[in-house]
Amino acid sequence: MSIVVNSLVIKSSLIIGKKVLSVATGGSMSFSGASTSNLSIPNDADFRFGTGNFTIEWFQYLDSTTGSFPRVFSIGTYAGPSIAVSLEGSSSSRTFYFWGSGALAFGTISSGLNNTWNHFAITRDGTNLKVFRNGTQFGTTRTNSTDFNNTTFALRIGNETSVSSAAAFKGQITDFRWVKGVALYTSNFVVPTAPLSATPETKLLLLATDAASVSNDSSGNGKVVTNNSVAYSSTTPFS
Repeated sequence: MSIVVNSLVIKSSLIIGKKVLSVATGGSMSFSGASTSNLSIPNDADFRFGTGNFTIEWFQYLDSTTGSFPRVFSIGTYAGPSIAVSLEGSSSSRTFYFWGSGALAFGTISSGLNNTWNHFAITRDGTNLKVFRNGTQFGTTRTNSTDFNNTTFALRIGNETSVSSAAAFKGQITDFRWVKGVALYTSNFVVPTAPLSATPETKLLLLATDAASVSNDSSGNGKVVTNNSVAYSSTTPFS
């Protein structure tokens, strides 16, 4: 049985006779916090949103000992990334920044961020830019019409395009989904309780299905993902 929520297909357990068949929950990509631990995907037209709608989402488990300026992802490098997210501050308090024509601070998180799973989603619908944390809008809606059209830099997950220790992410990331042309979430929503699926507009989907395919693209687009010392973890936000 499947349930469709905000363009997601959430599959429940299937009872056949006396057997319960559960959907695999996969795992996560484990980043060590070193500059050498990251994923890199070559620059691609599919990552260029232009001035259109988009969704970027992921689950993360941030280690409290991560550095001061970890990047979840970035196309480009400080101080002028084309598009990026950073969680800046100390272990006790971090500010969520979305980078695009400068840094937009959406708010500071002082509890419930470290050593626990969080779901984040960034969407643009028209010129309305929103961030959601665990299904609830985080910060205020921003007006944004940035033309995201970088044709040079690689997409880096767990650091910046030009890696550094300061930008290294320490912890786990899974179900990283890059959607071009659609804002999947425009208001508060129920966070998915099963691995994400590829919508027709999905350009990249990293599910960390198992150790053999920890960084494989599950979008159907066959993106080449270079794994730089990112390990597989059986840790997952799904029960």
